[in-house]
Amino acid sequence: MNELEAIKGHHDSLPGPAPEVTSRAWALLTEEAERAEGGHPERPLGRPRGRRWVVRAGVAVGLAAAVTAGMIFVRGGDESVPFGTAPAGAAELLRHAATVAAREEVQPGPGQFLYVEQKDVTFASDSEGEYTQDVRREVWMPGGDPGKALTRSTYGRTTVISGGHPEHVQAPGTVEYQRAGQCRGGFSGLPFQAADLPGDPDRALAKVRQEAETFVRSDQRRRGEAGLSRKEIDMRVEKVVASSLLRLAQNPLTPSRTRATVFGALSKLATVTVVPDLTDPAGRHGVGASIKFETPGGGWERGELIFEPATYRFLGYRSWIGQPEGGQVREIPGASTAMLTVKVVDSMPEVPKDAGKPMFC
Repeated sequence: MNELEAIKGHHDSLPGPAPEVTSRAWALLTEEAERAEGGHPERPLGRPRGRRWVVRAGVAVGLAAAVTAGMIFVRGGDESVPFGTAPAGAAELLRHAATVAAREEVQPGPGQFLYVEQKDVTFASDSEGEYTQDVRREVWMPGGDPGKALTRSTYGRTTVISGGHPEHVQAPGTVEYQRAGQCRGGFSGLPFQAADLPGDPDRALAKVRQEAETFVRSDQRRRGEAGLSRKEIDMRVEKVVASSLLRLAQNPLTPSRTRATVFGALSKLATVTVVPDLTDPAGRHGVGASIKFETPGGGWERGELIFEPATYRFLGYRSWIGQPEGGQVREIPGASTAMLTVKVVDSMPEVPKDAGKPMFC
């Protein structure tokens, strides 16, 4: 066997690339081809024009080789993201995710709507016990105006964690509509507005931390807590910082570029760690960035952002609550969500005339 045959034999023994890697690679090939033709996608790709196409063909060969190895790169600004490789740490994972998110901005045109479909798993605890319920949630937002969004929730199965079967739940198949302004707080409930965040992650984190401290101080006065130590105040501030950034990251109406900034800001938190294998509510496996923070009374909360391993695309979010009980801390699930579809559509549904106020408004 000569050297070329040995290389071929080794190549043939390698596993094929994952489908998502192949799909993304061909998408990049198409982009390169269009750029090679002067930015005119309507020109047939099979009709090269002069030497410029020959130069670009080298890029195509390089991408094909990268696909064979199960790794491709996507350029975002001044940074290239290696797909198919494990991140060195949580900060690197979130920086790569930020680069990818910045390229995925979806902009509705006049008369169009941003459509988001997600699967949520809600958690509830009451005198009847603890349970989770699946919800398919759809959001239509006209032209970048979250204040006019319409949400349709279709309830699914209920899973009992403890106690008896809960009575105050929506039956599977129940459909609810939430109009803009119908429920207090809406999607935000934050001490700042996402639109006010600067695009630079360092400046965004500084602004969020400043607003969090103002919020905590105001809340301290409202509660009449005059004797809080600096340590207690710092703990509350960091809780507000982390929970606010996590909420922005998983909010379906957060613009992609803002989500990219949030990922960059989260990458700078000392408490963020990598979780190699997480599963979102839709059953998709991904790599996670986990942020854990303490809460008053000895408990804690943990948020987990889940990303597609091969592309760093944002898949979903899970949260957990550490609740002190009898000298121990019991871990219970919080809310979780899986982002399924994000696209532009030309219409939104009519709200039935007999639609009432959502049960959990």
